[in-house]
Formats: sequence, structure tokens, C-alpha cells
Amino acid sequence: MPILGGGVDSERVAKWFVLAAVFNALMAIVFLAPFLIPAPGGTSDLFSLSFAIANFPGTWMLIAWIVFIVVGVLGMAGWGFIYYLHSKLWGRQGANKLFSLGHLGLSLAGVYVATIFLFLAGFIGGRATLPPTGCFVLIEGCLNTGIAVVSTLISWTVIPSAVGMMIAGLGTLIGFLNIILISRKG
Repeated sequence: MPILGGGVDSERVAKWFVLAAVFNALMAIVFLAPFLIPAPGGTSDLFSLSFAIANFPGTWMLIAWIVFIVVGVLGMAGWGFIYYLHSKLWGRQGANKLFSLGHLGLSLAGVYVATIFLFLAGFIGGRATLPPTGCFVLIEGCLNTGIAVVSTLISWTVIPSAVGMMIAGLGTLIGFLNIILISRKG
């Protein structure tokens, strides 16, 4: 008998995680679009992101996208595979519903919070290093500033990014506990 929240089939939990991985893969494509859309004249992209990404702190946009792919897409698919293995290979059924939903919800929330704020740090900071002549849109964000000013501009994104990482970590911990509970059955 599950400790809290009743039971749910492990295979069903696996489907939740696979659906989350597919949704996140689609979102990763959407997040990639600003990097690829050319600007008028074809000399730069829509938000001058190609140049901004090549310089600190614009690289945080690329890091956020890679983290999103690794944790949000591959991580969710991996958890789906683990739940599926417990169901099919080892015959372990009946995951804890509360832990399963907590695992999925906290992991998703944490990944989105962390990567959005990392992306914002890169976007704001990267554009602040560009001269106004290097921007086609949102020109007021292009300040041609140094690292000290950029660090001040993006400092507010640090704590929310860390909170997102802690939320995702808590979701992962709940997932491990759920797998342990499933494994102890039988």
C-alpha cells in the first residue's frame, strides 16, 4: 500500500514523462527560433543574438538552451524509461501518485524557471555589450557597456535561476524516492 496519495500504474507515469519530453522538445525548437530568424538585410539575426551569444554573458543563452535539452528533454525521457523498466522488465507496478505528480511537476517547473532566467541573463547581458548600431530592434537594450555594468544588469537573474535548480533537484529527489518505493514492492 502506497504511503501517501494512492497508487498509479508505473507505465502511466512513464507516459507522463515521455509526453513531457516531447512537449519540451517542441518548446526547445520554439526557443531556438530567435537564434535563426534573419533580420532585414540578412546581416544579422532578429535580436542580434548571434553576435551577443559569441560574447560573455550572451553565452548564457546557449547554456540555458543546452541545459533545457539535457534536463528538460533527455532527462524527462530518461525518467520515463526508468518508470517503464520498472513496469515491464521487473514487473513492479503501482507508483505513488503523489510522488509521481510531485516528481513531474517540480522537475518541469524547476527546469523552466532555471532556463528562463539563465536565458534572460544571457539576452540582457549579451545585448548590453552590443553597440546601438549592431541592433535592428530593441535598440535601447544595446548599450555598448563593460562587464561591470552588465554584471549589475543581470544580477537579479541569479537567485531565480538557483531557485529553479533547487526546485528541479527536489523533483529529482522525489523521483528517486518514488523509484525506491516501487522497487521495495514485490
